Amino acid sequence: MRDKKHPSILAQYVNAPKSYIYFLVLIVAAFIILMSNSPRDVYPLVTAASAYIFCCAMMYLLTAKAMFAITVSSMLVIVLQFVNQLKVHFYKDKLLLSDIYLMSDLSNAGTLIHYPSAGLAIVGLIIFVVLTLIIGWRAIPRRPGFIPLIIALGVMVANGVLLTQSINRYQHAWAGSLPGGTGVLSNLVMSGSKARYDSPSFADSAEYFTFSATALGKKTQSSAGVHPDIVLLLQESTVDPTLYKLPDPTLLPRFSMFEQGEAVKAHTLMRVQTFGGGTWLSEFSALTGLRSDDFGAMKNAVFYSVIDHVNDSLFKQMKANGYYTVIITPFNKSAYNAGHAYKMMGVDKIIQPQELGYPGSLQDNLWHITTADMLGYVKEVLATYTDKPLFIYALTMYEHGPYDSQHNDDYQLGAVVKNAESAGKFSHYLEKIKTSETALEDFFQFVALRQRPTMFMHFGDHQPNISWENGYASSSADAMHLTQFSLRDNMSTPSVSDLGPVTDIAFLGGMLLEHAQLKVSPFYQANIDMRHLCHGALSECADKSLYNSYRHYVYDVLKAASQP
Repeated sequence: MRDKKHPSILAQYVNAPKSYIYFLVLIVAAFIILMSNSPRDVYPLVTAASAYIFCCAMMYLLTAKAMFAITVSSMLVIVLQFVNQLKVHFYKDKLLLSDIYLMSDLSNAGTLIHYPSAGLAIVGLIIFVVLTLIIGWRAIPRRPGFIPLIIALGVMVANGVLLTQSINRYQHAWAGSLPGGTGVLSNLVMSGSKARYDSPSFADSAEYFTFSATALGKKTQSSAGVHPDIVLLLQESTVDPTLYKLPDPTLLPRFSMFEQGEAVKAHTLMRVQTFGGGTWLSEFSALTGLRSDDFGAMKNAVFYSVIDHVNDSLFKQMKANGYYTVIITPFNKSAYNAGHAYKMMGVDKIIQPQELGYPGSLQDNLWHITTADMLGYVKEVLATYTDKPLFIYALTMYEHGPYDSQHNDDYQLGAVVKNAESAGKFSHYLEKIKTSETALEDFFQFVALRQRPTMFMHFGDHQPNISWENGYASSSADAMHLTQFSLRDNMSTPSVSDLGPVTDIAFLGGMLLEHAQLKVSPFYQANIDMRHLCHGALSECADKSLYNSYRHYVYDVLKAASQP
């Protein structure tokens, strides 16, 4: 007689119908996600399915529990899709393997605390994983013998070969689909095959660009006079609100920081490569002159796996001209690997506001520090280091989200917006921008009255994530990736020439060097020349042959990102 305490496998199946209904739901959900990996081509579906089956076989090899292996693999697909949707929601970008650098860095965990909804979502996800593992493990005992081992190894080998063939054959086609890529599983597999750093390389010739640059005759000459102090300010989530379609634009307040005033020597819309977050991507482009998009699947990890290979930077150029270089950041130095990235770019000193008297620990991220406070510390540093010309790079944080959806609808959006939450969020966001505007106006006056020659450039790193779905007033392409920049000074200098309606963020550093009349490296001379040749455009340059030739010159001739 069978021991009642140890029921047969069949009895366990019969006695646990709810568990198997749950497993079936997970498996169906995983299959739906897998099918979404093939919107246009077959290879993403083959890649995703092979990875899924390989995972099932590997789990079966480890546990000898078929249902547990399939359930856990299905759960993993669902979890990855959920995390992918979180990234799309906050950053309008899909999950790639390089994002693991950011997610596994515990110094970035404070961001989840700042966004309670995202933190709760992650907690819920962890509970889902734990429960699924417990239910799946208890559902059926291990299958004894060597049969599971043989089956698992055979399936792993077959799907491993298929996966390798798919990667080798379609890697180039997948890379051409970036930044969107394909489905979540195929994106992770394809980007994982690019986890080892390779410098961008472009199969073209540098001759067209070098000939055009020589004919341009714009070689930057270093001035023998006093070099100006230079302040570069990254304005968190700051964009001119006239970019959006509003039912009554006349309700918007006046913002002098978005206007072409008398002291402004350059001001246009600006092309960035991120939306709603990813400040480090805009930092990377502004401080190195390189587009983060050029690094493909490694784009989101530029501060982790790319920055060590970059040969030049704005800090290095300033130091070569005798400047003392300082960063004032409201984030702790570990967040997003920024401290390491800044040091690799050659900065002399990194200062947190807490070191200048702002309350809080050095480990704190100062989410609520005002722009007025940040610019006050810029003034303090300018007054402290006077033996050399100064280059200060500072970041604001006050304009950062989240934004209150329950805020009063100050701009009469409630009746017209597609997303009801965006009316309150937009008004709350504008309230933050108005507060920052007051601080900027004060700093404009400070620069104008300062006795030393001074240049001040400020730019928005990306648009805010305010669930805006009503479209843009701008006629420029890809308006979602537009912000703006302004350059002003207290010197008798001409305005910056050869700017079109949109300037690429990668040109900001070269513009500062040229306007200050500093000597430049071959890379930054190329950067300056390209801005003149394409009137501020880079990836959107009307002459695509020139754009491709420039990238070949930068990456394949100058080896701008090939440092060993």
